[in-house]
Amino acid sequence: LGILAEESNLGENVGTGNWQTDMHPTRDRPVFEEITRELGLNPDEVKVSKKPWYGWGGAMGPSQFIPSTWVMYKERVAKAAGQSPPNPWDARTAIFATALLMMDNGADAQTRAAERKAALKYLAGGNWSKPAYAFYGDDVMRLADKFQKEIDILEGR
Repeated sequence: LGILAEESNLGENVGTGNWQTDMHPTRDRPVFEEITRELGLNPDEVKVSKKPWYGWGGAMGPSQFIPSTWVMYKERVAKAAGQSPPNPWDARTAIFATALLMMDNGADAQTRAAERKAALKYLAGGNWSKPAYAFYGDDVMRLADKFQKEIDILEGR
């Protein structure tokens, strides 16, 4: 939930970018065309993230997966979500994708440090330890704490 809130405000903001100007031209645009074609979507009508100050845009759906990352997870997401082809704009499917990526990033160690590191890897991959990205890990953990407090209330704790 912390990742989904940080990435898209729980799906409220899935982007205002254009795939042809905000996406990496060789890494992501061809993959995005394949994803949208397979889902029967017009790539010119699908919302993606705008190019930020620290990299490329073009992230998709509530989880804000970059197309080249999505295709690496596509089969696992399809199996976990029971949706083939998996749709990154579908909230349920996006949640499965986020969980798989966070697990692969080490969050399944179930420590605060591991979860923060996994969040940083979610944003920056191999550049996760750069101080410029610390804000992201801090924000995700703050949001996770907020959601956990609300869950605890619901569970009578």
